[in-house]
Amino acid sequence: MTIEIHGGKPSPFARKVIVACEEKGIAYESKDLIPFPKSPELLALNPLGKIPVLKDGDFTIPDSSVIVAYLERTGGGPKLYPEDAKEYARALFAEEYADTKGIEITSPFLWERFIKPKLMQAGDPDEERLASVREEQLPIFLDHLEGQLEEGATTLLSGFSIADVAMGVQLQNLEIAGESVDASRWPRTAHYASALLGRPSFKAAHP
Repeated sequence: MTIEIHGGKPSPFARKVIVACEEKGIAYESKDLIPFPKSPELLALNPLGKIPVLKDGDFTIPDSSVIVAYLERTGGGPKLYPEDAKEYARALFAEEYADTKGIEITSPFLWERFIKPKLMQAGDPDEERLASVREEQLPIFLDHLEGQLEEGATTLLSGFSIADVAMGVQLQNLEIAGESVDASRWPRTAHYASALLGRPSFKAAHP
């Protein structure tokens, strides 16, 4: 049976689920569902009014982290959560960091350069806002990543995991918005981002 992912590729959290499906070889169908304004259709699927939502037959569950954890138990394919307790803990924190601080910092670029002008037809990007985020906030995210990566690493941990899925969609927000990681300042992160976003799973999730 093919599962349904309600949310659409512009959403980084929907992309997170799509990347997980692609990596695990799970058949899926992506269905657009815009969260603004919160529609009765969306609220019927998730009382929090957020995307994505997974439908697997008669089973429906929201939240990207919950969905990927569900797919890990039911979908087969390569494991996204490490067996080692310390690596498992690191992977979960990386996912949490990406889903909170990462989205806070990268979403303005996605909003101003892609969602607002292309999906909502709501005017030109606020480049002044983005200049402020680029100077004051973006280095916080990229400095953190740089400190977590080994030289030449293409994954955060010893192998590809949920940490890379979650961090990758945040880096993909920047790519979609036409931003790049300064390799002279963050060489490890730039190398990591290039390798990660070159994976077929992230290419398939690109809106």
